[in-house]
Amino acid sequence: MTRNAASPANNAFMGMDSKKLSAREKQPGHDRTFEVSEANFYEALCEILPDTKSFSVVDHPRDLLDIFGGHYGVRPEASIEYLPTGNKMYFEVKKQGDRGNAEERACKHHTVQFYKTLAARTGFSYHAYSTVMCESLATNPRYTTKSPYYFEADHYLEWVDYEFDLLSSYVDMVIEKYLKPETVSRQMVPA
Repeated sequence: MTRNAASPANNAFMGMDSKKLSAREKQPGHDRTFEVSEANFYEALCEILPDTKSFSVVDHPRDLLDIFGGHYGVRPEASIEYLPTGNKMYFEVKKQGDRGNAEERACKHHTVQFYKTLAARTGFSYHAYSTVMCESLATNPRYTTKSPYYFEADHYLEWVDYEFDLLSSYVDMVIEKYLKPETVSRQMVPA
């Protein structure tokens, strides 16, 4: 037996439900505080890497927008390219308070299939994607305890209190291990 969407019981439920939803003080999707975390990250990258002859730092790079079947993709918050080798690292910035699902959403960039898809696209022999965790994601044990099980050690940072030196050390490691070695780079594969 199928339910009639226009039945009185469904109308009462839908009306009550939409009244409750409309009355919420904080509507889903209205929280734009993540933009502050993203801006902090990009500004810090530019300060860490002011040498534009060696590095290109791009805000919200567009080169992965069609990575999934030529039609869909991802747009990370930033990328760093070491110009002498052409090696690149993409960065996703995630933040949340003590509740939310940002950690779960971050996992999509660290699956076996995404690794393969990104490697096929970029030609890099390393995983060129990193997630930067901010606020509760960087400090709350509910999240920090799980991070080593979700992400490879070099591919995430718990950026506690937006500490500049912590980010600077992490970026230095990424540069030395992934961006400077010429042997890890391959030709960019067209979409």
